[in-house]
Amino acid sequence: MELLLFLFFFILGFSLLTLIGYYYVLLFCSGKDTFERDELTNLVEIFPKEALRNFESENDLQNGLIAFLFSYLFTYLWTLLGAILGVSSYSDEFTTYFFHSCFIPLVFFYGAPLLEDYFAGTLGSNHFATLLSGQTTAFVAGSVSTIIAANLTIYGSYHEALFFVIFINIVSSGFVYVYRRREKALDNRVEDYSIDEELSEEETENEEIGV
Repeated sequence: MELLLFLFFFILGFSLLTLIGYYYVLLFCSGKDTFERDELTNLVEIFPKEALRNFESENDLQNGLIAFLFSYLFTYLWTLLGAILGVSSYSDEFTTYFFHSCFIPLVFFYGAPLLEDYFAGTLGSNHFATLLSGQTTAFVAGSVSTIIAANLTIYGSYHEALFFVIFINIVSSGFVYVYRRREKALDNRVEDYSIDEELSEEETENEEIGV
């Protein structure tokens, strides 16, 4: 029963994160002042597209899925460590709150790019380890979804942990995901701007030589 509850909260958490990330990027990072109705309300098209973006934000769906599943499994096992170091993984004590905090999402957020740079320098940019460690968005999405599901599960199943701390864990973890989406969206805007600038320069050069 607890596992089913966890899976339910995992799907719910992943879905809400996806939509919150989408609307945040659309409203605050797109640089647009006006929006089409479909951009705001057409969830039938918005959700599948944005859910997939969690896995292929680095244009590598296969490694994105691997990164997502790895971070899910690793984070899930991490949340169970409270039972080894404390009374249980769901009781009202520091170990429970720590192992259900945003610590691991932050580790993926900051650690994955560092590993990518390290592997790129030692193994090459096309090595599997480099490509996998470059899937920061997928790592963060899987980890944050798991943290949210784990927090809601222990509170819903046992009611021993303080709701206030559970709430803080969920919100802080969600913030890590939204910040990653913001960071990626701004990077894409810079890349798009650079491409537009290059095309503009080429057009100017062609006009000057009479092409």
